[in-house]
Amino acid sequence: MRGRRAGRTGAGRARRTPNQALRLLLTEAGWSGARLAREVNALGAAQGTPLSYDRTAVAHWLAGSRPRRPAPALVAEALSRGLGRPVREGDAGFGPGRGAAQGERDAVESLDEALRTTGRRRVTLAGAYSLAALTLPCGPLTQPYGPQAKPHASRPGVSGAPAGAHGPPFPRNAPPVLTTHTTHPSLPSGRVDAAHVASARELLALFSRGDAVLGGGPVYEPLRQYLAATVLPWLKRDMRPAVRRELLTVASRLTYLCAFTHFDMNRHAAAQRLYLTSAELAGEAGDRVGRGLALRGLSVQAHALGHFAEAHRLAEQAASAALRHVPPHQKAFFHGQLAVTLAGRGDAGYARHLSLADRCLERSSSGGSTPVGAFHPGSLALQRAAVAVSLGDRHAAARALDLSLRHRPADERRSRALSLAELAETQLAMGHLEQACRTWHEFLDGHPVIDSARADDRLRLLIARTRPYSGNPAVNALLGRVHETHRRHPPTSRGPRA
Repeated sequence: MRGRRAGRTGAGRARRTPNQALRLLLTEAGWSGARLAREVNALGAAQGTPLSYDRTAVAHWLAGSRPRRPAPALVAEALSRGLGRPVREGDAGFGPGRGAAQGERDAVESLDEALRTTGRRRVTLAGAYSLAALTLPCGPLTQPYGPQAKPHASRPGVSGAPAGAHGPPFPRNAPPVLTTHTTHPSLPSGRVDAAHVASARELLALFSRGDAVLGGGPVYEPLRQYLAATVLPWLKRDMRPAVRRELLTVASRLTYLCAFTHFDMNRHAAAQRLYLTSAELAGEAGDRVGRGLALRGLSVQAHALGHFAEAHRLAEQAASAALRHVPPHQKAFFHGQLAVTLAGRGDAGYARHLSLADRCLERSSSGGSTPVGAFHPGSLALQRAAVAVSLGDRHAAARALDLSLRHRPADERRSRALSLAELAETQLAMGHLEQACRTWHEFLDGHPVIDSARADDRLRLLIARTRPYSGNPAVNALLGRVHETHRRHPPTSRGPRA
């Protein structure tokens, strides 16, 4: 009996090894167990996963227990931010992290895993937005191209640009119907050919336009399902090498757009993972433009989340990967992002990149022709506004935002709404209360038809910024309209920022 009890104990309670790696990191950071628990809870709340860890839970981790996901990723990210250097799950004693096995998988396997862990009801599986994931020593961000890999020239239906200013809009009053129930070429022989690639390009254009017109809300889950149910199985089929490169290239663009729509919905951990996967797919295709696009997307996300050093490093990597392989209007968006990230760090080098972006747009004649995105004078003016905000020049920011709106196509509704909200906030900061209210009314004209967490954030900011002026008739009228809009169109639940 004693032996049976001992066996049961051995099977059910394996001896735990104290987590010395985590203890050393806490010592290095100067953190108590209670401090780590607070930081992990705060990161969880930011990504929409309420947690209630305390010092007792951390004591269990130090004793050798492993917490459920997403806690290991959150611990690693909290320590990365506290120490100012990358810390992965394995470094914290929780086994190999998400990035550790990247080199052991090909890009299709990475896409499979990313799609399985970023579904609408799988927020916790996506983990946390991670600074460590942006600095992998080998893998999707630094993986060299093989000797047979050749960069693809930009071509219709594949060439990429930053989402947010998309290609030809839908006809007015004819919003897109987004569905994954689309007719695709059959596979009677089990082989994938050029018809499948063409079909994927058509869906890329459809989803891209839908995002520009409607926001990321109606797009991100159907697009993820399309990748999972259609594109991923194709990538696992037999095909000629040239077709495979083309399909990997389109898959990279679709994954990039899927990442951006998650970013628009404040699902930052999922967005980051999809951007990284997009970079891997492009790398396997030998597609430097797609790799640069994914890196630039990661840079935009990092800057939006306040990680300015990482944003600049990623913008430099993006430009290094793609700048020599893109047409002039796309050179402009790489230079524009470099300008934004330099200004965010207080580096005067931003002026040179704005000037280069200007000259590139002057030489461009196809800024609105790319289905994944187009960079036009309105896009550059918006980046000038971002630079001005970093420099603290509100007047210059207001002028740039006004210029951006004048150049922005009417059917780029989400981008117009975000720019109007930012302009109103800038006008209020300058002391122009009634002018700001008029601009906010324009924002409210478009907000009800947009499904975007970023736009909803701006609406909440509108309410917060105007409350101190509630005695003003213009503000009262504005807030009354906000409340009426909420009554008619209750806001849907959005994923919080991570």
